[in-house]
Amino acid sequence: MRPLRADEGYRLWAPSYSDETAISYLEDKLVSAMTPPLAGMRLLDAGCGTGRRARTAAAAKIVALEPSREMVAAGIAQAGQMSGVEIVIGDVRRMPLPDRSFDVVWCRLVLGHLQRIEAAYAELARVADYGATVIVSDFHPAAVDAGHRRSFRVGAERFELEHYVHRQQEHATAARTAGLGLLQIRDAAIGSDVRSFYESAGRLDAYPDHFGLPVVLALAFRKER
Repeated sequence: MRPLRADEGYRLWAPSYSDETAISYLEDKLVSAMTPPLAGMRLLDAGCGTGRRARTAAAAKIVALEPSREMVAAGIAQAGQMSGVEIVIGDVRRMPLPDRSFDVVWCRLVLGHLQRIEAAYAELARVADYGATVIVSDFHPAAVDAGHRRSFRVGAERFELEHYVHRQQEHATAARTAGLGLLQIRDAAIGSDVRSFYESAGRLDAYPDHFGLPVVLALAFRKER
């Protein structure tokens, strides 16, 4: 199976992307636990997909940046207009946003689609105000090492997204170069809380083998300079 480029893949995936998966569920739990209280904050969701996380965030200002118009359109078609959220079409490596505009920046399950991550980290740091929290999540290298791939289904057909492995140190180095200081690193593994996803997908046979495998890596940084 030829991995699809991210733009090709998300164009196909958009109509069903809002369906929660084990990965997205675990990622959301992880990022929610690492995000500071959003009341009164300016939030950027860089690579927001359909906007399902941005539309429920309780921040004073919310900007949702996404390169795929199809993903944005699918989110609006499925859940309605995102009231109070400014939608910006753009690439995380070249964001059409002012310097020092946000107190909290999310970049969630995005950087694995980029062969190099330095430009993205430079941009995340640029738009973050001094003292801001920047949270990046990625598909865990351990999951890739175990043979897992970022894939999705359209009907009976399975597609794989192009993905590049960025290990913890690579994230930390790119962030430090951009002026972001590391606050914490966490991961999320397959556990009993996602068994129902395996059951609904008819994949309970795989659940025992996957149990305990880290599938999401998340890092939190503070803008230092």
